[in-house]
Amino acid sequence: MELWYLSNVTLLVLLMAGSSFALTKKWLPNTNFDNPMNWEGGHLPCKNDRLVLPEDSPAVYIQADQTIQELVLPMSGELILGDNTVLSFSQSVDTSPGCGKDARYVRKDAKKWLSPENWCVTDDSGDCIGSTANLGLLDTERVPCMYDEAIFPAQKEFYVDLESNMNLFVGKLTIAGVEYTTSSFATFRRTPRGQSQFISDDGGSVSTLTVKGTCSEAFGCMCGNEQLQKVICENKICGVTNCSSPLRPTGACCDMCGAWLAFGYDRSFRMEKLKQDLTDSYLKGQTSVKAMVSVQPKENIQVVFTDKYDGEQATQVAKTFETNLVKKKRDFGITKVTFQKFSGPDVVPTSEPVIDNKDLGSGGIAGIVIAIMVILAIMMVVGFMLWRRRTGSSGFSIFNRAEKGGDLELGASIGYDDFPGINDGGDASMRGFDNPMYESSGKNGVYSDPSKVDPTIKFNPVYSTEGIEEDSVM
Repeated sequence: MELWYLSNVTLLVLLMAGSSFALTKKWLPNTNFDNPMNWEGGHLPCKNDRLVLPEDSPAVYIQADQTIQELVLPMSGELILGDNTVLSFSQSVDTSPGCGKDARYVRKDAKKWLSPENWCVTDDSGDCIGSTANLGLLDTERVPCMYDEAIFPAQKEFYVDLESNMNLFVGKLTIAGVEYTTSSFATFRRTPRGQSQFISDDGGSVSTLTVKGTCSEAFGCMCGNEQLQKVICENKICGVTNCSSPLRPTGACCDMCGAWLAFGYDRSFRMEKLKQDLTDSYLKGQTSVKAMVSVQPKENIQVVFTDKYDGEQATQVAKTFETNLVKKKRDFGITKVTFQKFSGPDVVPTSEPVIDNKDLGSGGIAGIVIAIMVILAIMMVVGFMLWRRRTGSSGFSIFNRAEKGGDLELGASIGYDDFPGINDGGDASMRGFDNPMYESSGKNGVYSDPSKVDPTIKFNPVYSTEGIEEDSVM
C-alpha cells in the first residue's frame, strides 16, 4: 500500500493542526498553458510548433507571453489570455530536439473534487507541506473537510468535477483570491465562467457546496467526509502490505500495518493537549513512524500508527502510548481505551520478502526444514503418479500385462491329467461328484457303465433324451 512519511518538523505541524484547527487545502490540477502535464508527451510547445486544441477541450489559460507558429482552435474551445499577455506568431525555426511539430493539448477530463491526489495541505505562505503523498492524514481527510479552507489559486484555470447529487462542505472557500459563501458560490456557478470550471462529469445535477465556517469545539470536530468514503476511495490504487494481518482503519482506503487506538472522551478533553503530548513524548526522533488522529462518531477519538516497514515499530510506539494514556486518563479527559494491533514480529511479508539469516530464530529454521520436507514428499507422490501413468500400472499387482496387445497372461490351467491315478488305472469314480440338485450321491459302478441308470435319479429335460420318444408318439 501507499504510505505517507513526514519529516519531524512537518509531522509536528500537521499533528498540531488537526481536527480542532482547520487545515488549508489547495487544489493542484489546472488547465494552464504552461503546465507540461496538459501537453502530449509532457513537454511544453516550442515557438515553431503548431498548437492543436482538441474538441471539448477545457478553457486554456495563457498567463505569460508565448510565441508559436500556428494555432488550431476547436469549434467550442476557449483560450484565455492573462492581463497584458501577448500571443505572437513567428516563422523562425527552433532547432531544439522535438520542436517543429504538432503540439497537442491532451487535457480533456475534469479532475474530481473528492480525489485525495488533487489536494495538498499548505503552510501559512500557501506552499504545499511536502508532496501530496506525505500528509499525515487518512484518505477521507486529504480532501477538504467541512471545517477546512479550500483554495483555488489565482493565475490558474480549473476544470473541477463536483460529482452529482452530493452534499459537499467546506469551512471556507477562496477562488482566485475571492472568498465565497454558500450563496455567492451558487451564483458564480451559474455564470459562463463558473459553468466552465465546476461541472458534473457524469451529466447529472451538480452537487451542492456549503460553506460552514470554522470548528469551535475544543475537543475537535469530525471531518464530515465519512459518508463520502466510498466515492473518495473508488479510484484509489492500493499496494501490497508488508504484514500478514493488516487492518483498514475508519477513513482509510487501503489496508495498513501498525496499530490503532480508540477512546472516548468527556467535556474536559482537549485535542491540542493530546497531540502535543503525542508529538513530544512518542514521535519525537522517530524517522519512519507516523500517526493520524481523527474525531470519530459517538464521541470517539481514533489514533492510527503506521510505519514504512511491517508495522512492528509503529506497534511498539502505539503500545507505549496506550499504556501511559491509560495511566493519565483523568488528566486528558479520556474514558475507556481500546487498543488493536494489526502486525507483529512473526509477520510474514506479502510483497518481495528478503530473508536475512541473522534474523532467523530456531522457530524460523524449524519452519523452513518442515516446509522442505513437505515439498519433497509432494514431489515423491507426483513422481510415483507419473511413473504409474507411463507404465500403465494401476497399482501393485502379481499380474503383468503382455508387452504387446495388453492381454493378461495366466498360468496353465489344471486338468484331469494333473491328478495321479486318473489315467493310469486309478479310481475312475474320482471323476464324479455329488450333485445335490438331483438328490443323488455318487455310487460305485454307476458312472463306469453309462447303460446303468439309477432309478432314483431325476433327469433334467433340458439335457436328457428321457421321455422324448413318448412325447413324439403322442
